[in-house]
Amino acid sequence: MRLLRPFAAISICALAVCALHAQPRATSIARAGDAVVFDGRIDAASAARAIELLQDGAVTRLVITSGGGQVDAAIDLALAVHARQLDVEVPTACLSSCANYVLPAARRKLLGRPGAVAWHGNMAHVLYLVQTGQGTWSGPEVEDARRLATREAALYASLGVDGFVCWFAKLPPYAVDEFYTLAPADMARFGIHDVTLRDPTAAVANPLVQAVQVDWPALEALRPTVRLEP
Repeated sequence: MRLLRPFAAISICALAVCALHAQPRATSIARAGDAVVFDGRIDAASAARAIELLQDGAVTRLVITSGGGQVDAAIDLALAVHARQLDVEVPTACLSSCANYVLPAARRKLLGRPGAVAWHGNMAHVLYLVQTGQGTWSGPEVEDARRLATREAALYASLGVDGFVCWFAKLPPYAVDEFYTLAPADMARFGIHDVTLRDPTAAVANPLVQAVQVDWPALEALRPTVRLEP
């Protein structure tokens, strides 16, 4: 399993996006009918612009294509989606922080194809790596990881989502090196409900995304304890 520093983990999503697009693209956020269309990296500026547009009562959907981005910004966007009970549509890719926070916050989720949503760890996973000595981070980095892990835990609690969905497959026996995706039925058992695949028979298009089938009887034995406090 590849070990990532906390802030590198937030931006590594660009690798998967480059596997789908020949050139990096500038982030764009625009209104289109009853939807806000978000294409690009989630950061403070892009999330703020999207949240502003989402406040319009005529908006019912967020259509997002994103490799992820900053944790705080993605959680802010997720909270706005949840507050308005919006649907989220993912034509091609919602990875990393987009998958961790924005997608679970939606009322209904429509995915263009298998593998459109994929995970590779969250801030609880970072703390697990710190606590098990699998990486070295500075004191301020660990403090910020704890702060972010506390924010994400509060979001998951409000959504009824098991945050282990974001990183269980990084552990043996799965030991996925890059990103992994799940079937809608497995997402639902983690609390991510109302997921529909537009084309369920299509193959996973991204070579960095691995489809994982959850061994549910063994999952709880796999789950480690992660401390949010020092």
